[in-house]
Amino acid sequence: MKRLAFLLCMAAFWCGCSFTPKWKEQTFAFATPAIPPASEPQTNVIALSGVLISPVFQSRSFIYRVADDAYEQDPYACFLISPERALAESIQAYMRSSGVYGHVEASSGRLSPDLVAEVSIEHLYGDFRNPAQPVGALELHFLIYQMTNGMPGRIVLDKMCARTTPLARKSPAALMAAWDTDLREIMEEINSDYAKAHPPGRG
Repeated sequence: MKRLAFLLCMAAFWCGCSFTPKWKEQTFAFATPAIPPASEPQTNVIALSGVLISPVFQSRSFIYRVADDAYEQDPYACFLISPERALAESIQAYMRSSGVYGHVEASSGRLSPDLVAEVSIEHLYGDFRNPAQPVGALELHFLIYQMTNGMPGRIVLDKMCARTTPLARKSPAALMAAWDTDLREIMEEINSDYAKAHPPGRG
């Protein structure tokens, strides 16, 4: 009888546990700025040839750096699409919203570009090496060059940019917000430098 009572108690315990919240996968995407209406006709065409990302950070799962040579993947937090595609869409939107490039096309666009932009992502992780102050880390290399008779020509911009933004709290959502801040600041710098190097009307 005592054994039966014990088994019934254990069954009730495990049934009660089944009502506790379970971990669920969270999916995220980079923010994209609003595209303002064109203020004047643009004839220049620039194509984003795509975004390449270091093999270390190609996983859709969020990656955390926990020591100088140690990284972990989060099985419950990931990008909605591959990080290179997610970044490409957001970078294109930042280029269009700046208004300094003219027409911004993907590499498969119908227009022949005057310039081509290549982007490579060197770092994309949550840096948790300092538990008291985790940060989001993003580093990218931006290369823009002219096209002459369908071939790469003069380099207009060649720039490496890196940002680290403190997390408001230690969570995947806070890390995504930090990456959004990193990317926005980097693109503001890139767009400003491009506008200085390639002002309107310059061939």
